This record gives sequence, C-alpha cells and structure tokens, in this order.
Amino acid sequence: MASPEIKLLVFDMGHVFVDFEWESVCLAFCESAKIDREYFDPILRRIGNLGYERGKIDTAGLIEAIYDMIGVRYSPQEFTRMWNHTFRENEEMADLLQNLKGQKPLYLLSNTNECHWRFLEDNFQVSRHFEELLLSYEIGFVKPQREIYDVVLSRSGLAAGDCLFIDDLPQNIEAASALGMHTIHFQGIADLKDKLVQHGIQC
Repeated sequence: MASPEIKLLVFDMGHVFVDFEWESVCLAFCESAKIDREYFDPILRRIGNLGYERGKIDTAGLIEAIYDMIGVRYSPQEFTRMWNHTFRENEEMADLLQNLKGQKPLYLLSNTNECHWRFLEDNFQVSRHFEELLLSYEIGFVKPQREIYDVVLSRSGLAAGDCLFIDDLPQNIEAASALGMHTIHFQGIADLKDKLVQHGIQC
C-alpha cells in the first residue's frame, strides 16, 4: 500500500522519460550556418536570455532572433527538424508511468518550450501519462524558481509534504526539498523504482 503522506507524483520530462543529446542539436545548427561550435556558445546564451522556455517569445520570434544573430533564416519546418531531431522516448519509463498512474495522480513539471512540447506531444503523446501538464513556457517560470513549484501546490490543492518530485537535476531537487516536497534525484529507472518502493509505491 502506498505511503499515506504521498498523494501526488510530480515528474520532470527531459532525461527522465524523454532523452535527447543537446550537443548534437547545437552541432546541427553550427553545420547549417557554417559556424564554429565555440562561436555558437555566446549565441546560445543570448537565445537563453530571450525567455523561450518562459513563454516570453514564441517560435516564430525565436527563428527571427536566430536570423538576426547568425544570418540564417530557417523555415519553421527546418527549425523544427533540427531543434527536435535527437528526442526519443524511454519506453521502459513510459511503461512505469502508466503503472504509476493507476496508483497515484501524476503531474508533469517541465522546463520546456513551444516547439519541443508540440513535437513531443505529437510523436509520443506525453500527455497520456498525466493529470496535469505544468509547462514552463505556459506558466512563465522555470525550475528551480520557487514560483513554478507553488503552481504545483496551487493546482493540486495539496501541501508540499503530500508531493513526491522526481527530477534529474540537483538544483531542481534542492528547490523542491526547500519547499518541503519529498524528492527523488533521478539516476536511472532501477534506482527510481527502488526509491519509489521505499516511499511505499509499487512499481
């Protein structure tokens, strides 16, 4: 029987049940623009400052900003292909999520952007696993900002101690722990299953 204090499971997405290689994405843009990888790093920082993951700019605006930075205008189709080309679903984790869904409500809490989310939903039907989708570009905050965890509590109507949060990044785990959530630092599916069992959740 599941531990009574855990009423909600909250999952990160990237490198938990969806995997990708960001370096390969960067190299694809460098190759298409005929620029060195080192030259692309400050461009990436400028792109990050635009707030794409916080919904401050949409995909069309990002494509235009990239054109201003590197002088290459990508069509929406070209951008989507390069931006998403390394994504793949971890099928074993997808099976686990479906099993867990039968026991506890599941929320998705992800730092993501418009283009990534549309691709992942179209190709892997990510939403099928979750009762609530808390996406940074829709909320306007990103992990580890406290505000994004507050949205979890507001949407669920639960106390922090009722929630178990699973993420691969230590800084995101630390922020959730500081708020009072139970946490699991994701380090692989076998370790996750062991730790879920420790919380009284069957896998």
